[in-house]
Amino acid sequence: MNSIRAIAIALLLLFAASPAALAQATTGNITGVAKAGDTVVVEATRGGLEREITLEEDGKFNIRRLPVGEYRVFYRRADGTVTAPTVVRLNAGVTVRVE
Repeated sequence: MNSIRAIAIALLLLFAASPAALAQATTGNITGVAKAGDTVVVEATRGGLEREITLEEDGKFNIRRLPVGEYRVFYRRADGTVTAPTVVRLNAGVTVRVE
């Protein structure tokens, strides 16, 4: 009887701890606004990760679930020009806004 009780308590503790473990963020987001038709390029300063998104009419962007780290963000304009990069530090669970 005691062993069944011990197993039940262990299972209860296991399931109670699971949501807390899942809730811990290990990524962040970069958001902003640019001109429609521009391409936003986000590249990690280490590790080679790169994401691109071409903007629609409203020019808003939200690049989600990027690993924590330092990123260069720049815009490739529709006319082919490229803006100077902005360097941002992304922390877990944080959204960084880039203008």
